[in-house]
Amino acid sequence: MDLRDRAFQRVFSKTFVYNILFEDSEVDERFLGIDEHSTVLGITGAGCGIAGMVSKRPESIDAVDINPHHLSLTALKVAAAQHLDDYGTFYDLFGRGWSPEPKPAVARLAHHMSPTMQRYWRRHAKRFSRSLYRQGLTSRMLNSVRRHVGVDARWLRQMAARPEAERVSEVRAMLEPIRANRMARAMLGSPLQLLALGVNFEQRDAIEATEGQPLVDFLVTHLTRVMCTDLDTNWFAWWAAAGHFNHDREDAVPPYLRRTRWETSLGAPTAMRYHNRNLFDVLHAAGRNTWSHYTLCDAIDWMPTDVQRHLFDEIRRTSRDGAVVLWRSVGDVDLVEKTGMQAFLRRMPASDVAGPMDRSRQYRQVNFYQVTH
Repeated sequence: MDLRDRAFQRVFSKTFVYNILFEDSEVDERFLGIDEHSTVLGITGAGCGIAGMVSKRPESIDAVDINPHHLSLTALKVAAAQHLDDYGTFYDLFGRGWSPEPKPAVARLAHHMSPTMQRYWRRHAKRFSRSLYRQGLTSRMLNSVRRHVGVDARWLRQMAARPEAERVSEVRAMLEPIRANRMARAMLGSPLQLLALGVNFEQRDAIEATEGQPLVDFLVTHLTRVMCTDLDTNWFAWWAAAGHFNHDREDAVPPYLRRTRWETSLGAPTAMRYHNRNLFDVLHAAGRNTWSHYTLCDAIDWMPTDVQRHLFDEIRRTSRDGAVVLWRSVGDVDLVEKTGMQAFLRRMPASDVAGPMDRSRQYRQVNFYQVTH
């Protein structure tokens, strides 16, 4: 990792960036095969995927993130899924991002966490006094964009009723003045914007090499791809365009928020362990046959080739027989072949269909691999 990405990682690790996971956890759950015998090591992001796993009642989950804000939010979502016995309160907190009395509501959940996280939530419970989904660097950036271009829930409903070609045409026309504005292009290509997107310089370069266009232009392309999904149920589109989810449909929110999932998560005996550490620190401290599943978000995109190879070596060392590994990539390079790990990681058929199903439309690859010893 070069100096600029080291600096990026340092700033990213100290900043509250996300309040939702920008990966389709419903797609993940369809293919991961987690059950009551599973042991999971997962990078948290904002925790929607980790919280969703609890409904499968795995034996244990080791949640790891270098960002204490994201790790603490994950722990709060999981504590609510396991212990909050009123669905209305649960949905208000994490579906609407709001509570009429946030301090006592959050304190009851924080009681199930470590002293460090309890202190964190005593300081930050006010995030739920207006809406969690207005908080964080990415949300603040999108709030500014929404005000500038004039999109909201009403606009998104109108778009959902129109043919895909019309949606794409309108979005391109709406964003063209921004894309063509020199100051706007500079802002959208700035390090602050990369931070808001959670895209480091290594990953930005991979996007531009794969897409054949600058990141600013790719953002327009990405939004047109989102327009070609089922907008009624695409919670990423709703979160971005309206600043909230589509509360009229249960299938239009991340899976952990749905009543049926809450019912099976409540009282789940899953042992939760939280690690505010580098992923490699957690791997190095583990023994053989530790985990059956690894969910890595897009962290591999942040790594140079030698570090990617080391990661795969550590997964092979710590994995159970037949362990499943999930990661996403903005590029189209086969990282297993690139790192020479084909003998130990077998590409699963799910990889061929998971990418097109992912409603975020951010990634070229949604990879599922099985470890072979």
